[in-house]
Amino acid sequence: MDTHTVDIEDRTGVRPAPPTTLTPDDLLIAAEGMIPMLRDRAAEVDSERRIHQDTYRRLGDAGFFHVLKPKKYGGLELSEHEHARIAMTLARGCASTAWIFSILSSDNMAIVAYPEEVQDEIWGTDTYATLAGNTNLNPKATATRVPGGYRLTGQWGFCSGSDFSEWLIFNAPVGDDGEGHMFIVPREETVTIDDWFPTGMRGTGSRSMAVEDVFVPEHRVQATKGTVRKLKERRSLHPTFETMWATWPSNGRFPFASCAVGAAWGAAEHFAETAGTSTRVANALGGTVRLADQDYVASEFAQAQGDIEMARLLVERRSLEASERARQRVESAESDVAREMRDNALVTRTSLRAVQQIFSLVGARAGNAAHPVSRAKRDIEMISHHVTLNWRQAAVRFLASQS
Repeated sequence: MDTHTVDIEDRTGVRPAPPTTLTPDDLLIAAEGMIPMLRDRAAEVDSERRIHQDTYRRLGDAGFFHVLKPKKYGGLELSEHEHARIAMTLARGCASTAWIFSILSSDNMAIVAYPEEVQDEIWGTDTYATLAGNTNLNPKATATRVPGGYRLTGQWGFCSGSDFSEWLIFNAPVGDDGEGHMFIVPREETVTIDDWFPTGMRGTGSRSMAVEDVFVPEHRVQATKGTVRKLKERRSLHPTFETMWATWPSNGRFPFASCAVGAAWGAAEHFAETAGTSTRVANALGGTVRLADQDYVASEFAQAQGDIEMARLLVERRSLEASERARQRVESAESDVAREMRDNALVTRTSLRAVQQIFSLVGARAGNAAHPVSRAKRDIEMISHHVTLNWRQAAVRFLASQS
């Protein structure tokens, strides 16, 4: 950040939005420039179970949280294609950092489904404000109707990025039929439960968040099933923001799968850079062999790296197609959505197999939790369990869409 920007922030207390002249190429260059720093910090992020505050600040300064944000609030109004490419690039350095970017940037689309009053409340004085939380319905939560809104009580897990976000979104049942409603709550009215101790994606800080009898005004509550309809209604507020014509929830931006592909890509890069100086024990009696001299290593690595490259190209192709539909303001057909769901699961599955192959080539030292390939393997394994990446469900839906 330059001195002029610091002076402005110190004098007014307002952090200026990133330049509106930033291009997709500028953002990708910035993401690539962060990779060395993210790799240097990745082991500590894994150990501490959170990314650095400085890293989060840099993500904002680079404009990443403004990719999917309306121009009215300093946003860049870019597409799902840029979103996917940035996430893949950041994940080459640290999958947890990429995940936080991907989640919080994607959640901007949840904010724009709310009335203009809510959008002003969140971004009016802080264009960098982000929304974390969990949009899965918690049937045990309670939302009691009171004048002007609701009193909300409940606990939600897997709140990625909640270490930093100023706002949280929760899904709770309302009324006699228990219909899911989305509640947006200021972070200061929530309580963090430090229960995030997974084997992979540890730096996402996906801890549980709880609220106890918190008042949520009517304008920050919406029926979950009405989100798609509300997004369509809000298009008139931001007529140049083409991503508001994209599918919701989105598969076209590969919000989770892109992190898996990027993590595998980073593992392949590490192996390629170190194979020439790496050795393994030759046999049970001792001795060493150079990895680069082994035919089986070359064969297995070429397969793994090629599979990762295919996965990356598929993400780029499908995200570009989704962005083009949004640009033309064409609704996605069921066949489009089913194919994207299949491909989200497919590229994650492919990335997991590839990194497992690379892991096996490294040898016993890959058992070190701080080893980059070990971390990538654990991260992708964790990503692969996300509900949106279930291969069998995606395959069934895809086949049904073909008939």
